[in-house]
Amino acid sequence: MGRAVNLVGQTDELAALQGVFDCSPHTRGSLVVLSGAVATGKTALLREWTDRLGRRGALVLTAAACRAERDLPLGVLEQLLRSPDLPAADSGRALAWLDEAGADGSSALAAPALRGLCEELRGLLDGRPVVIAVDDAHHADTASLQFLLYAVRRLRSARLHVVFTEYAQSNAANALLGSEFLREPALRWIRLEPLSKAGVEAMLAQHLDERTAQDLTPAVHGMSAGYPLLVQALIDDHRRVGGAGEAYRRAVLSFLYRHEEPFAQVARAVALLGRQAGPLLLGRLLDLDTASVERAVHQLTVAEVLHEGRLCHPAFEAAVLDGIPPEEHRALHGRVVELLHEEGAPATEVAAHLVAADRSDTPWAVPVLQEAARLALDDDQVQTGIDYLRAAHRRCRGAEERAAVVGALADAEWRLDPAKVLRHLPEPAGADTAPPLPTHLLWHGRVDEGLDAIGALTGPGRAGVPAVNEADLDTPWLWGAYLYPGHVKERLASGANPTPPQRGSAPPALTPELQGAGTLLNDLLRGDERDAPEAAERALNRYRLGPRTVAVQTAALAALTYRDRPYRAAAWCEGLLAQAGERNSPAWQALFTAWRALIHLRQGDPAAAARRAETALELLGPKGWGVAVGLPLAVAVQAKAALGDVDGAAALLDRPVPQAVFQTRTGLHYLAARGRYHLATGCYYAALCDFYACGKRMSGWGVDLPALESWRLGAAEAYLALGETLMARHLVAEQLALPLPARGRTRGATLRLQAATSPLAERAVLLDEAVAVLQDSGDAFELARAVADQSVAVRGGGDLERALLLARKAQLLARRWDGAPLSSVVTPEVPEPPHGPAAEGGDAHEPVVPCGPEVQLSGAERRVAELAADGYTNREISRKLYVTVSTVEQHLTRIYRKLNVKRLDLQAALR
Repeated sequence: MGRAVNLVGQTDELAALQGVFDCSPHTRGSLVVLSGAVATGKTALLREWTDRLGRRGALVLTAAACRAERDLPLGVLEQLLRSPDLPAADSGRALAWLDEAGADGSSALAAPALRGLCEELRGLLDGRPVVIAVDDAHHADTASLQFLLYAVRRLRSARLHVVFTEYAQSNAANALLGSEFLREPALRWIRLEPLSKAGVEAMLAQHLDERTAQDLTPAVHGMSAGYPLLVQALIDDHRRVGGAGEAYRRAVLSFLYRHEEPFAQVARAVALLGRQAGPLLLGRLLDLDTASVERAVHQLTVAEVLHEGRLCHPAFEAAVLDGIPPEEHRALHGRVVELLHEEGAPATEVAAHLVAADRSDTPWAVPVLQEAARLALDDDQVQTGIDYLRAAHRRCRGAEERAAVVGALADAEWRLDPAKVLRHLPEPAGADTAPPLPTHLLWHGRVDEGLDAIGALTGPGRAGVPAVNEADLDTPWLWGAYLYPGHVKERLASGANPTPPQRGSAPPALTPELQGAGTLLNDLLRGDERDAPEAAERALNRYRLGPRTVAVQTAALAALTYRDRPYRAAAWCEGLLAQAGERNSPAWQALFTAWRALIHLRQGDPAAAARRAETALELLGPKGWGVAVGLPLAVAVQAKAALGDVDGAAALLDRPVPQAVFQTRTGLHYLAARGRYHLATGCYYAALCDFYACGKRMSGWGVDLPALESWRLGAAEAYLALGETLMARHLVAEQLALPLPARGRTRGATLRLQAATSPLAERAVLLDEAVAVLQDSGDAFELARAVADQSVAVRGGGDLERALLLARKAQLLARRWDGAPLSSVVTPEVPEPPHGPAAEGGDAHEPVVPCGPEVQLSGAERRVAELAADGYTNREISRKLYVTVSTVEQHLTRIYRKLNVKRLDLQAALR
């Protein structure tokens, strides 16, 4: 059985047909033409109507004309006379007339045959109405239509009903159908149109639930242009695969091939060319005259599958292209390439066809593909740019051309995943012939080869190496200085590599995005550039993230982060992360996510640092990270150790890392983080080994800067745990003798350790200073540790009330940052209050309510609030401010009411 007839949207047309028959079924006949575009449901409507008439007793004779039998004389008439409802005897007599007419080889019926057949038809009309239905009558042969016209004119008063379906736009429309039949007074035209959106929704609702039908209607209407054939195919595909599939593809091709050529040819060419598809170009591509092309374009437009030079939907376009055989597809693209190049079309318009044509015999192909790739990458179409460069690489002829293409391809692939670049890196034995890729060699741990490659680019040119602008060397130099400060300094000292170019001597207009690179490079190598923070801010503020600037911006983040300016670094890093997402670069996203994790750690938020570090590790695989994997791994390990998740930290340390990591700056972070893990697990000697290994590298590379990595403080903590106070004190004194940011987290942490190694009487003063510095620095985790130590020191001095307040304050700080209990890092003994809960302390579990901008404290109130927030008792505040205890209590009552907080929350509310 065939598919059930679907007449959605054709109720009026069916009623009109029925009305024609019902007017006078017993006295006279009718002539109806169902006209409309291809696939609008004419055939379905015709079948439904003839079936209804057959059930009411009419004799139905049917025929379907087709393009292939257009020139077959009397083919349609023969189908009518062989209809299954026609009695065999009647059929035999009528066919005998056809045989007699064709005996003389004529393609038309002679008068006797016409009269004989007409009389046979009159005989059939004596018993019941006769319906003659011819589908696709525009393809019918002339002789058959000639007989039908003859019969209609001679049997006007009989119960003969003739109905045709036709495609009104067909070039093959028969002259009789388009002229003589029009003169018949009984003629009735019924026009069928594609379904509206409401019609599409109704058709969908017959097969799918109401909500799904509503949701799918816009997309289905766009993909089908309202043609029931295509709508039904999409319904079938939705049931099977949940979207457009094979049924839709076949339906689209069927829709095209039902039209006269060059309809399908022009549709394929439009799909191929896109918005470049003007009539002249289409004509040259298909070898057609302009009039034929314009006629086909008009038909496509009238059929509503062509809008403003593009096919109605990308899925429709894909189905059209999928129907082109592969060889023909490539040949068409090759012809398009030639035509577009002759017309001087932009590289972006030519390149896509070059890729699809897979041609290699056009000498201008490589430059065109390179230019198109550059434009695509600038527009953040990274994969498109890579496709163009890969196509260019297949067509390269000379070594120099190949080296330039490979370099650009490696840079583009790096944006997606640095692991993709590995296949371009030379084998050690082939280094003389392979293109130098210094940045990528350095990233993947081949430091000597990378520095040699920089020398190859700056030294005398060798065969196959394209000329390099001096400014282009800043990127590999910066990556080298960031990753391998010791190796780079050694090379520069030995004279094996030329000195990195100084931007001060380069014309600013030539390389504006790299201004300040020299300052940042020197800072990475020595850490003593006083102008580095300002140069970093300028570099981050001035330029958009891109292939030429990513190294400079990484160096700028390093300059800010390693000078204890985490809040400035955080703001810039968030901006770089947003740009990396906009520019479709997972590698850049991973890099700056790792940096943001490090900055979170230095802001005292280990929970956020762990989340960001794990995200960074997920964005790139181990091979993609290269030697830079030490950064996200280090942050994740240290953050988990700080949160008390030692099992999670151990799992991360079990991951293998390249040995070259330990020659890099990220390896310093990794060693320090591993030392912190050992501290958390009580393996103090192992911790000392890691901290001293870190320190040895920093000293040997000339970057022994506490703000880069405070290895001495880690070692001092290990010594304190082992009871070696003198060794710890010596390391802290060494660190204090080094340059420290005046109000940075490094200085605050150093003061905290200095207090831990000092006599009890000196600790309170040192810890007061440490707390003040850490409050300014913004490192809440280190601040919590300092406040916890402060609590222990105050308790040792006998002030149990203030010790209790400070201990709870430390715990509150740790909770604010979603951290583990403070005991996972320090273990101060929280004293019990002498007489129940502290009267003025309130509940430590109350939420912190920050002070809004509308809240105003008087000068006296603010001074009292600040001292109370620092842990002083009411009596101590009264002595410091020379007021009575009662006055302090009155001030505090007003402060609590204004800020809507309790005493333990004052610190957070006043920030």
